[in-house]
Amino acid sequence: MRVLILLTLLLSTLGAGAQSMPGMAMPKEKEPYLTQSAPPDRQAQGTVVMPRASYVGKRVEYDLYVADRMVNFTGKMRHAIGINGQIPAPTLRFNEGDTAVIRVHNQMAMETSVHWHGLLVPNQYDGVPYLTTAPIKPGTVHTYTFPLRQSGTYWYHSHTMVQEQSGLYGSIVVQPKEIQYQLKEYVLVLSDWTDHRPTEVLRYLKRAGEWFAVQKGATQSYGEALAAGYFKDKLKQEWQRMPAMDVADVFYNKFLMNGQELSYFKDAQPGEVVRLRVINGSSSSYFKLQYAGGPMQVIAADGINVEPFPTSKLEIATAETYDLLITVPAMGAAELRATSSDVSGYTSGYFGQGEPMRTPDLPKLNYFQMTREMNSMGNMSGMKMGGAGQMGPKGAAAPAGGDMKGMDMSGGQAAKAPAAKAEAPMAGMDMQQGTAPATSTARPATAR
Repeated sequence: MRVLILLTLLLSTLGAGAQSMPGMAMPKEKEPYLTQSAPPDRQAQGTVVMPRASYVGKRVEYDLYVADRMVNFTGKMRHAIGINGQIPAPTLRFNEGDTAVIRVHNQMAMETSVHWHGLLVPNQYDGVPYLTTAPIKPGTVHTYTFPLRQSGTYWYHSHTMVQEQSGLYGSIVVQPKEIQYQLKEYVLVLSDWTDHRPTEVLRYLKRAGEWFAVQKGATQSYGEALAAGYFKDKLKQEWQRMPAMDVADVFYNKFLMNGQELSYFKDAQPGEVVRLRVINGSSSSYFKLQYAGGPMQVIAADGINVEPFPTSKLEIATAETYDLLITVPAMGAAELRATSSDVSGYTSGYFGQGEPMRTPDLPKLNYFQMTREMNSMGNMSGMKMGGAGQMGPKGAAAPAGGDMKGMDMSGGQAAKAPAAKAEAPMAGMDMQQGTAPATSTARPATAR
C-alpha cells in the first residue's frame, strides 16, 4: 500500500513538471497564442493573386499578441519573443487604398514597440519608441490606424532594445489597386538565429573579441598566414593596427526561411511562374540568393517596381526586400538557397515536387587574400576590383602590381543596368569574390 502511494505521488509530480517545462504547448485556455516555433502549414502554401481593374479600399483589422516564448531551433531550448505564437510573425495582407487597424497587445513584462518598415505612415504611428511613438507598456494595447498609400513587399519589427533579434519581426504584403496577371506568390522571410542571448552578442561585439571568429573557423593566425603564403600581408595588417579581416561579425547557429532551415513548397506546379516576396529580416546577415531552376527575374526592390532583369545570383542586405519571378522546373524540386555572406551556412526552400535540384555551393572565403586587397588600398596599387580574394589553381594569389592606370575595374557593376554575367549590381568594391575553391558551405543537417 505504501509503495502504491509513493508511485501515485511520483506520477503526479512528473505530470506537474511536464506542464511547466519550457517550450511545451499549454492548454488553449491558458496560453491561447502559443504554437510551435515553426510557422503554420499555410505558410508553405502559395497565395494566388487574381487580376482586377480597380479596387475600393476597406478597413482591414489585425490583432497582434506579443509574448515571451521558448523555441528550439538548434536542439536547445531558448527564450524568444513571438507574435500570435509565431516566429516569424504572421503576414499582414492589405490592398492599396485600405485603412489598416492593427491592435498590438503587449503580454510581456517589459515594454515593446512595432515599426512598419518601409510603409508611409503618419509620424505618430511610425513605431520608434521615445521618438515618434510612445512605447507599448506591459499589459496594454496600442492601436495603429493608418491608410495604405502604396503597394509592395515590406515588413514590421520591434525597435525596442534587442527584441527584433529575439524574433519580433514579420512580413507585410500590399497588393496594388490594379493587377494585370494571375500569379501565385510566396512570402519568404530570411533570418538568422544564435543560441546566445542578444545582450550577450552585444557584449561580445563591444569587447572586440575573436570568439565568433573561432566558431566560424575564420581566425587568421601568423602560422596560418605563413602556411598560406600571406605572412607579409598579416604583418602589414598588424602594423597598421587593423583587426583581422572579417565579413560578418557574429556566428549564427542557424539560418532560417520562414522559421525553418529547410522549407518545401510542393503546391508549386511544374512549369509554373511564381512570384517570391523575399524579406531579409535577419539581425545582421547578408545573403546570396541562388536558384537551381534557372535565372531569377528581379521585378521589385524595397517595395518599388523596377525594370525587370535576370540574374543567377542576388545579394540581399539586412532589412532589404526583393520581388522575384522564378519558373518551377518541369521535373523535380528546384532549390532556392540563401547563403550567408561569410559562407558559414545557408537556408533553402524547394519549389516543385520530386527529386531535389540543388544549387552549387559557394566556395569558402579567403580572408588572407581579402586582407591583401584591403592593404593595397593604402597606395591604390594593384587593386583588382573583379577578383578580390580569388586564388589561383595552385593556391597562389594573383600577383599584385600596376598603378592607377592599370587598375582593373572589370568586376565593377553599373547600377543602372544588369551585369553582363547576370550578376546583381554591387556598389563599391566587390569583396564577395574573396574565395578559395577548395571548401564549401556545410549543408543543413536536415537536408534530404
